Amino acid sequence: MTVVLVAVVLLAGGGYLAWSQLGGGGDTEARQGQEQSQGGSQSQEQGQSQGQGENNSKGLATPKVVKSGAAALRYDAKATAQMYPPEKRKPALYPELKGLTQTDSVYLPQNQPSVTLGVHTGAGVVSDPAQRVKAAFGPNKMAVAPKDFDLRDPDAKGAVLRCGVADGGGDYIPLCVWADSTSVGDVTGLDGAVSRSLKKVDLKALAQQTSDLRKAMQGGSAG
Repeated sequence: MTVVLVAVVLLAGGGYLAWSQLGGGGDTEARQGQEQSQGGSQSQEQGQSQGQGENNSKGLATPKVVKSGAAALRYDAKATAQMYPPEKRKPALYPELKGLTQTDSVYLPQNQPSVTLGVHTGAGVVSDPAQRVKAAFGPNKMAVAPKDFDLRDPDAKGAVLRCGVADGGGDYIPLCVWADSTSVGDVTGLDGAVSRSLKKVDLKALAQQTSDLRKAMQGGSAG
């Protein structure tokens, strides 16, 4: 998600982080994006009920489990509903996802129970992946400038995976964005991935998790 990280607040007993978001976009655009986001959410819930995650009309899926390194990332329907309720979704805030079918999801790393991964994706036709990634980081105040990581996919020509550390008002939040010819995805490390020390933010780990999520959501093998 292109998160405009203004403030990061631990929710007591909530198990994840919430943040304030600011952005622009006309009311009409916001309503249209809202309808797209809700449609993607319905596809996501159908996939969850069937146990494997179904592809939506544009080709992305929401798998229940994604292999990532020696561990696994597990989809959490309850956390997704809490973090991305329809009334809080503001698609106009995400310039890199404009015109794409948007889907929200939350994943929890099995080997890092304190970490939450907030995932916001869009699928469709992406003519300029590099520009989409640039747009994603544009609204955020960055404590560590975004840099490119190996997407580990030789077939994804022109694809970009870029990660940086956002400044959330004293808390440092890792953020990765990918874009290729058919999809864009933002992955934000929350809860235990957030730190008040830049040295403790594991950007490389989030980059690997982002790459694995992308592969799995596109139907490829990850890990």
